[in-house]
Amino acid sequence: MSKFNLSQLLNDKSKESESMAFKVELIPIEKIRPSEMNKYTVQDVSELKGSIELMGLQQNLLVRLANGGYEVISGHRRLKAMKELHAEGNELYKRVPCKVIKTVDDVQAELQLILANSTARELTDYEKVYQSERLQVLLKDLKASGFKFTGRTRQIVADMMGVSSSQVGRMDSINKKLLPELKEEFKEGNISITAAYDLSRLPADQQREKIEGKAEDVKGGGETLNVVVENAIDDFEKRLKSLTNSFGRALESVNSISDLFKRAKCSEELSALLKKMGASLPDPAEILKEEFERNQVTIYDEL
Repeated sequence: MSKFNLSQLLNDKSKESESMAFKVELIPIEKIRPSEMNKYTVQDVSELKGSIELMGLQQNLLVRLANGGYEVISGHRRLKAMKELHAEGNELYKRVPCKVIKTVDDVQAELQLILANSTARELTDYEKVYQSERLQVLLKDLKASGFKFTGRTRQIVADMMGVSSSQVGRMDSINKKLLPELKEEFKEGNISITAAYDLSRLPADQQREKIEGKAEDVKGGGETLNVVVENAIDDFEKRLKSLTNSFGRALESVNSISDLFKRAKCSEELSALLKKMGASLPDPAEILKEEFERNQVTIYDEL
């Protein structure tokens, strides 16, 4: 089964209406506002300001009509940089070139926003966890609206984000079970994603104990035994999947041979290859050992 392609999805959705084709307009900067759907960090833009001032705007903003003005879908950091330049007296940014999408619903707009942020820069762990949650919600909304796609939602999100399904599962645990106070600490970068996941597995009263006076336990970045084992399983699954894919391609090639003698010969060689592949499969015990050594964790630490 081919991986879910968000870009293709957006293109398909765009074809539903000719009016969705965008055009470039010069828009007064005071009429452009950030999207309330944007939960990604928009931090210091001083370097971006310098680049825009020196070389001009290299990529137009992507906006949509909203509430008598324009809402940014892609380009929040660029907008902030240009607003600061305009506030400092640079009249070149009184008007901003924007690609305006005339008709787009909230689901499409947020998918565009997520796509833009996931490809434009390195996300924080908190942003990845947030992205995982929103993608699952948006995919369910798309299904409810009649859009057809197959596969489990968690695996589709994993493919879109380039992570394993079990990693998305750990993100779900953080999203659904971590107390708001601890989630805020995670957002601020005061606890690692590993610590956030470990805490989310605790009952609410034990999480609250951590909030009330055991900060040193929260801020540690060490992996727990469960996470180390899960990482090892992920690694094993990836290696096994790679070998399985290689064998599948070889089998397809053999089946396409019309000459019976050549096909039989290739089948023998393929059988020998399969035995070799089996012998080369990683030993789960060795993977566990590597994970324990990498994270400096021993079973005794967990008992």
